[in-house]
Amino acid sequence: MKSMELVGLNMKWLRYQKGWTQEYYANTIKFDVFDINYIEAGSFNLTCETIDLIASSFGVAPRDLFSERTAKLAKKLPKRVEMYAKMKS
Repeated sequence: MKSMELVGLNMKWLRYQKGWTQEYYANTIKFDVFDINYIEAGSFNLTCETIDLIASSFGVAPRDLFSERTAKLAKKLPKRVEMYAKMKS
């Protein structure tokens, strides 16, 4: 997997674990919801500063966003995670 895809999938996994929707998370880190969607899809070229921001927002180390193990778990999540995130809150 490429780095952008790893970060996006790990962000999706961490967001799912917190029970946060894309909209809620976007508001939390002052991003547009479309940016969150692109990041999670692995289509957003991230800066080191953005990777640090994402890691910090979840309380993890930046290296955790490059975990292949959790990225593989995120790939198994349903396409519409929002439905399940709302159920967890």
